[in-house]
Amino acid sequence: MNWNRLFAQRTARMRSSSIRELLKVASQPDMISFAGGLPDPELFPVAETREAAERVLGRAPASALQYSETEGIPALREWLAARFSRPHFRLERENVLITSGSQQALDLIGRVFLDPGDRVLVENPTYLAMLSAWRLPGGAFTAMPADKDGLRADALEAPTRAGVKLVYAVPDFQNPQGTTLSEERRRRLAALIRAADRPLVEDTPYRELRYDGSRLPSVFELDARTGPQGRLDARVLQLGTFSKVLVPGLRVGWVIAESPVIEKLALAKQAADLHTSTFCQYLALELVRAGVLERQLPRLRTAYRGKRDAMLQALADVFPAGVEWTRPAGGMFLMVTLPEDLDARALLPAALEHKVAFVPGEDFHLDGRGRNTMRLNFSRPSRDQIPEGVRRLGAVVADARAQNRGRLDPADDRAFHATCGLP
Repeated sequence: MNWNRLFAQRTARMRSSSIRELLKVASQPDMISFAGGLPDPELFPVAETREAAERVLGRAPASALQYSETEGIPALREWLAARFSRPHFRLERENVLITSGSQQALDLIGRVFLDPGDRVLVENPTYLAMLSAWRLPGGAFTAMPADKDGLRADALEAPTRAGVKLVYAVPDFQNPQGTTLSEERRRRLAALIRAADRPLVEDTPYRELRYDGSRLPSVFELDARTGPQGRLDARVLQLGTFSKVLVPGLRVGWVIAESPVIEKLALAKQAADLHTSTFCQYLALELVRAGVLERQLPRLRTAYRGKRDAMLQALADVFPAGVEWTRPAGGMFLMVTLPEDLDARALLPAALEHKVAFVPGEDFHLDGRGRNTMRLNFSRPSRDQIPEGVRRLGAVVADARAQNRGRLDPADDRAFHATCGLP
């Protein structure tokens, strides 16, 4: 059977994630991996989760193990609505949809909002899995400039008035750079999307993981208000998840938006998976009601702050002159920028030989930039592994400069794909 002639035309827009494939290589026991965006499993609330599961099964086994509503179990939606309400607006459970991680939320938004050719404004670089999700329905991405203070809100004004369907941003400790959108730019962005009457998808998976400075208002908080009949009036769709701050294996995320948006997304979700795991929803609810999340957050912040500091210090101690990197105030990532004559993808095979893994930054960029960048994750490796991993990586960079190995040629590209198991 020639299956290729039967696949839908849109499958041509599907691309294998180099990160997911690279993680297979990076999971080798002797590998120090800065590649994945993984929480530290040593910090998982294992005992609390076991106890919460026993309470859920002891108290409501029939409900927890049964099919549920597509929108999510009412009690969890109400908990989230109360948590994210503010004095100037009140959320109801009709403003919350539970999803199978915030990645499903991105997929559903693409299905509901994007027709082939619809324009989407995004930061450059931006979150790779969003690009994968929105390429499938045919989204056409326009790269907008960003710097150390995040997305350049001033650069959005003209494009948002010229047929743009969606704007996407990760304001807090952005993946892949670790940068944070300044408060001034958040206010400008909120005003801009309201004036242009365009929706912004605000992705907030790392928002609770702040290590320095004061908490900034989300763009959703700056935009949302109470509308007619007391209903939510918001141009922002805010995405959240328990994956980075509680238990990633639960795959429980959410979308907060006006009720007509939630209703349409629920129809798309019903076709996709009927509903997010009932048991996982009950378990997440039990954990947050028992105060596990509030106890977990200080542990994560302390541990990840120490790991970030260890990586920043190691980079300063080891990397040669001409290399720069971001200094995130939170989150899980930073981005290294090599001299322009070096190509990070060309260096990856040598790094893997030295038993250290990273993600080349080019895949996060939309316009051919980023060939000399690499994303490093500091949440997953141990404190002891970070200096050694950076030392190995620094040696690879120094050797490449000494050997004048720079631009990626087709042979290097084939070698990279073979090393990572990609076609």
